[in-house]
Amino acid sequence: MWAGTVEIVVWCAVLIGVTVVSISSVSPVELTVAGLAALGGAFAARRMRLAAGVRVKGVRSAARAAVALPYAIVRGLAVLVSSVAAHPVEATVRRVRLRQGAAAAWAGTLITASPDTCVIGIPRDDVVLVHALRPEAGPVEAAVARTGGRR
Repeated sequence: MWAGTVEIVVWCAVLIGVTVVSISSVSPVELTVAGLAALGGAFAARRMRLAAGVRVKGVRSAARAAVALPYAIVRGLAVLVSSVAAHPVEATVRRVRLRQGAAAAWAGTLITASPDTCVIGIPRDDVVLVHALRPEAGPVEAAVARTGGRR
């Protein structure tokens, strides 16, 4: 019951966020319609997931990675601006072995959210290939990696 409620709330938040970002100016009526449509969409998404038999897994490290994300974005912007404005850095490609409880789908999405990193491949469920503008692992990589980043 609790997991289902959390899933519906998350779906609602995502769907309302997409709607609000897509609308240029948001009136109370538009926000109400977006909320009701998102609630219907959230219930439909949950029912579809249950009907397909898909289980949500690998979210144990997600909170730690999400907390590190704002710092990773600011740091990534600084690295990107420095690389473009001052001196180009040598990019690197590395394998990041994910820690137990981290799924490649959401971990790769969070790693890619930083402007100086990009996931270019997922060869296995517990490994992502990362193209980065810095040699050391960023905060999100450290949060989801098995030993702090490189491998």
